[in-house]
Amino acid sequence: MTSSTDSAGSPSPWRARFALACSRPVLRKALIAAMVVGGLLIVLNQGDLIFSGRLTGRVLLKSLITPVIPFCVTMLGAVLNSDASARAVDLRPGWAAIRRSAIIAIMVGGVIIVVNQIDIILSGQITPLIWLKIFITPCVPFCVSLYGAYLAYRNALAREQAA
Repeated sequence: MTSSTDSAGSPSPWRARFALACSRPVLRKALIAAMVVGGLLIVLNQGDLIFSGRLTGRVLLKSLITPVIPFCVTMLGAVLNSDASARAVDLRPGWAAIRRSAIIAIMVGGVIIVVNQIDIILSGQITPLIWLKIFITPCVPFCVSLYGAYLAYRNALAREQAA
């Protein structure tokens, strides 16, 4: 069993990261990302079916699940790219944040592709539109993760200015 504090009695680094990431401004911005980016993903992956009137239970379920993904990616980006003890200049998004965002994009983009396109891929009915969707999909979690890193940086700036 691990303790939530270190030997000096201060919160563990990960506990501090989660507290920072779960602050009201980050949660608010993650919800905004869920609505905006989730809406974009719904239009990208399900829009052709929704607008053509072919709304099925499967399409509706995929559309309801989709906004959860950018919310989680924003929060994950904020947690991985934050450090409550670091100065804002140390949290400024750079190559490390880009590398983490690329890894998240590959993993989360793959999940989104499987959720939204696996039935078409397995049936062999891949059209140029589906290839475009598959290509664009990982770009979305990359941008959302990088946005999460930026939020952590902005929160650290705000903390420094308030102190």
